[in-house]
Amino acid sequence: MQTPTRLPPFLRGDIEGVHPLVSVWLRNLEEVSQTVDKWAADLSPEGFWWVPAPEANAIGGLVRHIGISSVRLYYRGIGQEIPEAYRLLPPEQLRVTHEPPAAVLEEFRGNLRLVWEGLCRLTQDDFEALRSWGDFAPVRAIYVFDHIAAHAQHHAGQIITTRKLWESLETHLYPPRL
Repeated sequence: MQTPTRLPPFLRGDIEGVHPLVSVWLRNLEEVSQTVDKWAADLSPEGFWWVPAPEANAIGGLVRHIGISSVRLYYRGIGQEIPEAYRLLPPEQLRVTHEPPAAVLEEFRGNLRLVWEGLCRLTQDDFEALRSWGDFAPVRAIYVFDHIAAHAQHHAGQIITTRKLWESLETHLYPPRL
């Protein structure tokens, strides 16, 4: 008999009390959170901050970037100024810092909680608001909010790939003894 698997977030349906579209975004962010926990939470500091190649990013930097950029996108979507703590641009967010993985993961979880709680408060009027972005023409905020989960999932995939590369390197350098 096969062991039952945990129901993936996208099959869990609506989250009570929020707009159905917000439920979709929140379920996607649940999946991102689970991906980060599965592929990053048990890494050694060496693996967490390992950079596989020039122009590539360490898992630790990706985890930090997902959290900070999600908050930045949320604030852009609601039309508020981005708080000072979230003004680091992507190159700084992705920088190798060698901080303890647990601290970076806790920061990530706190940032996703902030975004989760904010998205839960959105209404249809919030979706329709026009938001400017640099020199581009204004766009309805719904597109900015939608990009939060899409962007996070993109980088969560990079975390999976980087972890697999790390494990491959570890296996190659330290093959299992028979």
